[in-house]
Amino acid sequence: MKIDSVEVCEAVDVLIKIILDHGFKIIEQKVNDYHFHELYFRLEGKYFKEIDSITIDKITRQKKNLFSCSCHWSIIELVYE
Repeated sequence: MKIDSVEVCEAVDVLIKIILDHGFKIIEQKVNDYHFHELYFRLEGKYFKEIDSITIDKITRQKKNLFSCSCHWSIIELVYE
């Protein structure tokens, strides 16, 4: 996956695919820093209990609705309906 010619890291790509598979939709995506490939994603959908047990190397859950990657400092924010 790419955003404005910036490659999404594998960890973020895997997390987003899992979340999309549970009915979420991407409502915003942007490049925060082209040099470091830092990206921001906002996804909207219904909370699902499996989200609490997702474990992906290089992904940290900051809050109930906020994830980040340690490789490029990308942010994935969830908006629950």
